[in-house]
Amino acid sequence: MSLIRSRLLTKLTLLATAAMTIITTSASCLTVPAAAVGVAFQDISDSYAYQSITSLHAKGILAGTQPGYFSPKKAVTRAEWVTALDRTLGLEPVQASVSSYRDVSKQAWYYGWIEAASQLDVVQGGTSATFQPNSPVTRQEAALMIARLIRSTGSGAAVSTFTDANKIADWALEAVTTVNRYGFMKGEDNQFRPTSSLTREETAALLERLLTYSTQHASKTASTASSIRLGWQYDQSVQQFESSVLQSNINTLSPRWFFLNETGNISDLTNTSLLTWSKQHQKKVWAMVGNRSNLTMTHQILSSDVLRNKTITQLANAVSTHHLDGLVIDFENVDGQDRTQLTLFIQQLKAKLKSLNAVLAICVSPDYGTDWTAAFDYKQLGAAADYLILMGYDEHWGGSSTPGSVSSLPWLRESVRRFLLTTDPDKAILALPLFTRNWTLNASGQSVASSDISLIEQNQLVPRSTSKPIWHDDIQQYTVSYRDTQLHKLWLEEGRSFTRKYRLGQDKGVAGFAYWYAGGASSDLWSSVKNADRFARRGL
Repeated sequence: MSLIRSRLLTKLTLLATAAMTIITTSASCLTVPAAAVGVAFQDISDSYAYQSITSLHAKGILAGTQPGYFSPKKAVTRAEWVTALDRTLGLEPVQASVSSYRDVSKQAWYYGWIEAASQLDVVQGGTSATFQPNSPVTRQEAALMIARLIRSTGSGAAVSTFTDANKIADWALEAVTTVNRYGFMKGEDNQFRPTSSLTREETAALLERLLTYSTQHASKTASTASSIRLGWQYDQSVQQFESSVLQSNINTLSPRWFFLNETGNISDLTNTSLLTWSKQHQKKVWAMVGNRSNLTMTHQILSSDVLRNKTITQLANAVSTHHLDGLVIDFENVDGQDRTQLTLFIQQLKAKLKSLNAVLAICVSPDYGTDWTAAFDYKQLGAAADYLILMGYDEHWGGSSTPGSVSSLPWLRESVRRFLLTTDPDKAILALPLFTRNWTLNASGQSVASSDISLIEQNQLVPRSTSKPIWHDDIQQYTVSYRDTQLHKLWLEEGRSFTRKYRLGQDKGVAGFAYWYAGGASSDLWSSVKNADRFARRGL
């Protein structure tokens, strides 16, 4: 080998070795966790929030601004603050079908985090339609969010002892008083500095206190893990139903398997493959028993001792044969004259199912004194059955000439209030709508037709509107209109509206929820529901 060639190879070898050293060093800096070398960040040794920063970093709640650096004095944006707040609460981002704020793009990294907090009513925008995600969050804004989070804004008159109390905005005064009393935010030198930007180290200290507080409250709150989450099978194959259940928080299946027959012989549509699947996935099965809304046939069965007993015996035999966990009675359009006989049917059926250790639930509509609910003796039915399922929808029914919401929050709140006058919350299940109605309107705004649509179909129609959905504070719901050959209007059921209904049931301490129907949900809605469950388990 020539001397020149030898020197050239040596030089190339040295260059290659140097290059490999640089690449390896850079890769190590990016891939090796800072905690692996004992110190999370190089710039927090003098920070009063050192322990909080390292603790929250280890939990995956807070990250650095760059490898090895936390930047403790840097201001936190509203988007960053909400993201860290969500992570502290164990929430997941929600890719909501409708954006709550016009300045928060669905493509932004923080979109799902802001929607998650907004749906739980923890945060609100700078105005009714904007969030200002990239603006620094102020201390008084953070105080308001924490106060909303723990659902407390003080007691009595809000009086602040801070020397700069006159600088606290009126809308934040109660919240500042609250977070100070709870020890979340203490101020400095007897000043609160309400308009100062919240720093990253202040954020760490505040969230660590919140985490401790929520952990303490969670330990005092009964777990909702075993609560009933029932999903009806409708307009889906078995495989489609199973797929929907796996995306959801449903733990109790209610397939539409049994129907009354005027001879007393029930129609049995039991699917054994679903039964096998339910056991493999630890799901209960409460099969639905329907009457196909046939008033005459239902009267014939309920009013006859022979037919009533025959039907009850056949249902009990089906429960025993198929090893069902329970039954859900869904009789619609029952004549008011059959009130006593309906109650007797439930009492006698429950007596049969008790020996089989099977649950009996019955669906009832909200009691507004109409003929539709005349057959329901709520108090007696509640005493006989294990659960009453309140159908929390049909505020505006499909045949109405007046278009409107399927279930607005004020209407649902009043319906639940009336329901709980006669029904123990421990025996109450709140059924919520995973559907809405597409109303066709005439020139005067009256309905000329309507059709029930799933939330998936709803979300496909929303982009057809020339304007964005409008949020209505009075009913806690969006509306949107679009036109083809006629004018259409929708009252949307989506994560923000649905979560408020869901939390109403949680606040009232109901035994669980039911969904009509499992296949009607869009995928983002299940994220919203799961977040509501996580939030409830925090005890806040």
